[in-house]
Amino acid sequence: MPETQNGQFAEVLTLGEAAAFLRVPEAELLTLAESHAIPAQRIGGEWRFLKKALAEWLRYGPDYFRESRRWPWLLEHPMLEELLFLLEKRLLDQLNAEKARTGRGSKQAVLRHFGAFEGEDDLAEVLADLHARRKAGG
Repeated sequence: MPETQNGQFAEVLTLGEAAAFLRVPEAELLTLAESHAIPAQRIGGEWRFLKKALAEWLRYGPDYFRESRRWPWLLEHPMLEELLFLLEKRLLDQLNAEKARTGRGSKQAVLRHFGAFEGEDDLAEVLADLHARRKAGG
């Protein structure tokens, strides 16, 4: 039985069950299956459907199903994973470079922005001191 991404088994439907799921007459679904317009497999003379594939077909339409059948190797190609890894690495490198350049979120960025704490080694101590003075009314 085919597995889904979360490791659970996908529900396989008969023609009648699939027709009931889609709420269409069996004859209409049979016509779609025989013309390969819907995701289905003929096994031992009988049609079988994955419930998840039917839901995706409904959600994305028949063009999505046809295109995914034309290029199925692309989604399973080992180079796709490598490409995605390289794109992710490049994006993270760019984000880290931007963060280092702007200093956003760092103590140095606060010091540069306000300038009031320049030369102070411990921003937390300075802020605590300011808080204590404010509380004391000074």
